[in-house]
Amino acid sequence: MLLRTDSDSLKAPITQVAPLATSRLTAAIAVTVLTGWIAQIDLLKNFAPGMIAMNPFTAGGLLAASIALFLRQPVDAPKMRTVIGQLLAGAIIVIGGLNLLYHHDVAAPRWLMMAPLADGSLVEVNGVRISLSFVLIGASLLSLNWKMARGFRPAEVACAVTAVIAILSLVAYSHYLTGLYTTRTYTPASLLTSVSFFLLATGILLARADRGTLAIVVSETAAGMLARRLIPLAILLPILIGALRQTAERAGLYDPTFGAAHSATTFMVLFFAATWWTTRMLFRIDTNRMLAEGARQKQEEQVRQLNIEKIAAERASKAKDDFLAVLSHELRTPLTPALAAASYLAEHEDLSPQFREEVTAIRASVQLEARLIDDLLDLTRITRGKIELHLEVVDVHGLLRNSLEIARDNILEKQLDLVVDFGAERHHVWADAVRLQQVFWNLINNAVKFTKKNGRITIRTTNEQGRFVFKITDTGVGIEPEQLDRIFRAFEQGERSISRKFGGLGLGLTISKRLLELQGGTITVHSEGLNRGASFKLTLASVESPKTASVSRPITDEGPTKSLQLLVVEDHPQTLRVLAALLRKQGHKVLTAECVQAAIKLLEAERFDGLISDIGLPDGNGCDIMRAAKQRQSLVGIALSGFGMEEDVRRSIDAGFDHHLTKPIDFQELQKFVGTMAVRTNHSTS
Repeated sequence: MLLRTDSDSLKAPITQVAPLATSRLTAAIAVTVLTGWIAQIDLLKNFAPGMIAMNPFTAGGLLAASIALFLRQPVDAPKMRTVIGQLLAGAIIVIGGLNLLYHHDVAAPRWLMMAPLADGSLVEVNGVRISLSFVLIGASLLSLNWKMARGFRPAEVACAVTAVIAILSLVAYSHYLTGLYTTRTYTPASLLTSVSFFLLATGILLARADRGTLAIVVSETAAGMLARRLIPLAILLPILIGALRQTAERAGLYDPTFGAAHSATTFMVLFFAATWWTTRMLFRIDTNRMLAEGARQKQEEQVRQLNIEKIAAERASKAKDDFLAVLSHELRTPLTPALAAASYLAEHEDLSPQFREEVTAIRASVQLEARLIDDLLDLTRITRGKIELHLEVVDVHGLLRNSLEIARDNILEKQLDLVVDFGAERHHVWADAVRLQQVFWNLINNAVKFTKKNGRITIRTTNEQGRFVFKITDTGVGIEPEQLDRIFRAFEQGERSISRKFGGLGLGLTISKRLLELQGGTITVHSEGLNRGASFKLTLASVESPKTASVSRPITDEGPTKSLQLLVVEDHPQTLRVLAALLRKQGHKVLTAECVQAAIKLLEAERFDGLISDIGLPDGNGCDIMRAAKQRQSLVGIALSGFGMEEDVRRSIDAGFDHHLTKPIDFQELQKFVGTMAVRTNHSTS
């Protein structure tokens, strides 16, 4: 589809309507005059008694010229139509040229001279001016699309000369001058003929107004607007004022001297008024254009500033994300040996109950620190739209049981009264099981954390309007009414005293709400005020339970059937020492390296069953070690990293690692993966 601008909308009527209108009007005049000559109706020959009548030969030539203009007017006219128009234009040139050859001085051949009409009105003689006008009109029609060097257009010049000849005749009529050069052998062109030639010249000029000089006139520039208003006035005002002057003088209203002064003054006043009106209009247009240009520049400056601010914000956001990623890595790394050692000792059979309680407290504290780091990264993932959801049919009651099992020790420690009612008959939803359990763990953990010792927590599930509803209510510290709208905002925990007392970053509810929204769920909160408990309500669209229960295959500690040869690569000395020691206590042979080069040398010299490698190393990347290992031998790879974003996990898996563990590492979890390594090794040797 072609879009038309304001300039195009102005040109279209001028280049299409005006040529058609002038050709039809000229044809109507010519046909009327010819009808008068055929039917011998004198009034149709001159349109007014006493006026000079149009010669029938002139009427025929004008009719042919109007038809040629009609045929040639469309720029994309069919070839046949164009050819016919050109033939008519050529015939008009020939007729006009032959008439010019027969002229002697200003007299015309006798066969072109017609007898006066019955009322004594004279008939025009097809003299030099009329013949020359026909030649010029024909030439302009024939060369309508021609363009010479430097943009010169012959059709424009021919039409301009024709228009000048017609205007001279019209001025003569307005000042009653035709009688001064009427002779026995020559009668000037009739008023109808002069009007017709002027119409034809105007129509031909406007037929290609989008080209040449006329393109300036029809343009939306100040020059074009000025020309469209002043050129018609410059032509019409002298004619109209002259006609009014001669009419008044003949009526005896004033003498010729006063008439000349009056007509000159009138022309100056009217032309000045028209010029002043046009100038004011152009001034307003230019003023509005300047204001619009200023507004546009201001808008562009605002857009540019917004783009600068957007780029700065994006850079700041990326810098923040990079900072959080590096911070999490640096925080996770020193936690790894503490959590690995604590988790190993907590499960050790020879540990005394007194030390077991302290080691369990250490492990819980380290896990809490890791949870806070995970919350920061989860918020970053959600904000950047980088979080990945793996949707499937999930049994929510199963997730709730798992979450309660995780929180069991804390519930028993605070001696809380736990009421559980799983009343929902439809308890399957379409969700990400891991992320949904994270939401439940956050809600249950909050209820446990903010409820005093010996308090009560009530958990119920129901179905409402085809949705699964989970509701957890506690008798804890509650929430003030004015804080309810802020409770789901990041880093919000209500009163500062609560934040100081219970700790945490205030990200759990924010993450839970956004994770639920990504899975089509909702979460709301209600509280009667401080120390009156709180109630959270979660809803998800329920789905039909699967026909056959999906069998999950969790990683279990089957125990190694033989001692494994392991390569552990870690640049953090404490982490390397603790992991190597714990793995050796499990009966494995462990070699260690602190950089990429050392690890590759060991891979070249020894064969290993498994590679446990940190990703970020001083002289390279753990992925480089994994690729080098895959080229030399078949082994199982476990990546260790303080970077736990989805793209970090994807990169490690793409490099060949079988598993990705995010620091701090629970040794029991690492032990399970090592167990699968032993199973694969046994299968390969059997």
